[in-house]
Amino acid sequence: MSIIGAPTEWVDLIESQVPEILCLVISTWEGMASPASDAREDAITTALCRALRNNRTARGLMFTIETQQVELDPQPGQDLGRLDIAFRPLVPREEFYFCLECKRLNAVVNGQRRAYSVEYVRFGMLRFVTGQYSRVVRHGGMLAYVLDGDMARAISNIEANLRARHLILCMAAPGAFQPSSIVRNDSRVKETHHLRAHDETLFRIHHVFVSGREGGIGLLDARKTCKAFAESMTAAKL
Repeated sequence: MSIIGAPTEWVDLIESQVPEILCLVISTWEGMASPASDAREDAITTALCRALRNNRTARGLMFTIETQQVELDPQPGQDLGRLDIAFRPLVPREEFYFCLECKRLNAVVNGQRRAYSVEYVRFGMLRFVTGQYSRVVRHGGMLAYVLDGDMARAISNIEANLRARHLILCMAAPGAFQPSSIVRNDSRVKETHHLRAHDETLFRIHHVFVSGREGGIGLLDARKTCKAFAESMTAAKL
């Protein structure tokens, strides 16, 4: 596919790269030192973005990888959005990108453990649903730093919030995670599906829960699944 083309082609370009982006994130996290239980979100994200850029796999992608980028043209009534990590294809329009919004969960703050599941939904997912982020594309990502390594608890807390807020999230009842269509053999990678008010096309948020403890994520087999899925998508387009 030519990079210079119609906007519909640029949307397809991003969609075709989602499996590679998710696998790049997973493999890069596996090579990083585990953050402390009270680590700040921005510090973790900055370190991750630096590692993503240094990861040799990134050199084969037709994207730049940026952090803390500001949306310069918000919709009326919306604040400027700040994208935690943006994967931008080499096209002459800034609104085409894959956004990875990063949130810490089960973090220690002032000596107390906080779930931060409400913030994950309100200040993460909802920004995709309203179109503040990723308004003209069909995919976005949420990366959850589970700082105490308790994946089951973190996922359960988020899903409880999905059920409570499924209407404002434009999700079908009861509001639940779906298995990932990309990383199919690991329960810590999920999807949610949203019918946004401004768009008739289904929007998918890809959720990746990574552990803040050594050896907590264990997604080596998932990386093989990602690669196989990406290859099958490429073959289908030939």
